[in-house]
Amino acid sequence: MAIFGASYQIGRSALAAYQAAISVVGQNIANVGNADYTRQSARLAAMTGGSANGITPGGGVVLSELERHTDEAIEAQLLDANSGRTAAELRYQYISQVESIYNELSDGDLSTQMSEFFGSFGSIQTTPDDSGVRNTTIATANALLSNMQRQRSELVSQISTMNDTAAAAATEASSIAGEIADLNQRIVVEESNNQSVASALRDRRDMLLRDLSELIDVRVRYQDNGVVNVYAGSEALVEFNRSRGLVVERQNDGGVELATVRFADNNGLVDVTGGQLAGLVDTRDDTIVQQIEQLDQLAQALIYETNRIHSTGRGLTGMSSATGTYAVTDTDAALNSSAAGLSFPIENGSFIVHVRDTQTGQTITRQIEVDLDGITAEDSPDTSLASLAEALNEIPSLTASITADNRLALEAEGDAEFWFTEDSSGALAALGVGTFFTGTNAADIDVNTTVSSNPKLIAASLSGGTGDGTNAGKLSLLGAQASDLLGSQSLDEYHARMVNELAVAGAAAQSEYTATDTVYASLVAQREAISGVSLDEEVLNLTMYETAFQGASRYLTTINDLSQEILNLAL
Repeated sequence: MAIFGASYQIGRSALAAYQAAISVVGQNIANVGNADYTRQSARLAAMTGGSANGITPGGGVVLSELERHTDEAIEAQLLDANSGRTAAELRYQYISQVESIYNELSDGDLSTQMSEFFGSFGSIQTTPDDSGVRNTTIATANALLSNMQRQRSELVSQISTMNDTAAAAATEASSIAGEIADLNQRIVVEESNNQSVASALRDRRDMLLRDLSELIDVRVRYQDNGVVNVYAGSEALVEFNRSRGLVVERQNDGGVELATVRFADNNGLVDVTGGQLAGLVDTRDDTIVQQIEQLDQLAQALIYETNRIHSTGRGLTGMSSATGTYAVTDTDAALNSSAAGLSFPIENGSFIVHVRDTQTGQTITRQIEVDLDGITAEDSPDTSLASLAEALNEIPSLTASITADNRLALEAEGDAEFWFTEDSSGALAALGVGTFFTGTNAADIDVNTTVSSNPKLIAASLSGGTGDGTNAGKLSLLGAQASDLLGSQSLDEYHARMVNELAVAGAAAQSEYTATDTVYASLVAQREAISGVSLDEEVLNLTMYETAFQGASRYLTTINDLSQEILNLAL
């Protein structure tokens, strides 16, 4: 009867094996709509043994292995492409937002407002005694500086939003890394018998790796025991069941708060080159921070160049008093030294002071030397605020002093008035005396309250004569004149370059996103061809396994019938 024992074993093994194989097909069909599922296949193997009547046909069949259809090389490329695509998408998104902040295609863009501002001085040149055109100049200046302040404020706000988004992304990435570490340990435990494959856990881990790659660029190293080690930059983020975690540290850089990504265990800086974090950090640092710096530089040049011309002219009336808007740190330090702490440049030169008695019309003219040649002999030290105030104080009918916060203050005596001309040193503009603008950048630029409260003090004249608008004419041409603060570019050229560079960066980001999205879509299709479920293929497998199961059932029925026949013969 040994033949029947071996035969029954063959039949039973076939029923068990094909029932299991049908279950695998069922699992595939059940997950046909699951994008994170990896297709499985039942691998069948013949069993040895089954000796009967001197022959060994075998001991049946067994489901020897459950194979997951995955290609580690494609998975690694997919992670890399996903990181690059997400970073490019964010770069394009945020650069587009900056372009909308500038709104350069509207009538209220910065270039239009600068043209209107300089053009308003042309109107003053034509009719310097007209109070209406002077008020218009104040209004156009306020519109211009308000737009600059708005743009800068929105750029800073965008950086704040990006910092918050980066912090949220780092927190999410840290959580995902922790779950991957936990899955590593669970997979090792479940597969420790070398017979089962933790397919559901592996699918979950693969999905998390893809999610992680959207947040930060990662590289993976597959280990023989089923563990996946994950690297961010050149350093490990996950090793077996340990995750180092990620945190965000915020630091103030030049008045702008910047968030940096660091490892939680040692606060080491993470080198991010892909994913949301790279898109956020790179766009913030390379584009938005740069735009803020350029906008500040544009505003600084606008302030300084306007003030340099304006401070060397005269309004419809002279000034009875003037207090500089910029303070020095050390009143005894050379004005062009870092110890003085001035924001605008001063060079070796001079300027002329005119003091006029409004009753008699008598005018005193004095040239004030600004000695900044670097030669600090005892009898000729470099000019400091203290020495400059002393020199100005020697002019009749003019009192010069230094305020408690280290600013230059001038006061005309009696009925006198004063103004300045021919400042080759830039000292008046740098100290903020007789200026049109105050502030040092796009955040604090403003019209000098002395001028805004009395537009008659707009210095349109050089001589002070009736109908003289010469200085206003010089101011009207300022937009097209080269500035040392802008690398010998004019205000108009510098702003145009800012806008053009942003447009080029936006176009490049869009092209990069399109290219990376195409690569990503191609890799997704390749992964789907290998790991995805095909209903047509599964139906064929189901039919094959069903037929095999039915055949095994018929086989066992036949063996059972033969056994009964032999038993009947024996009786």
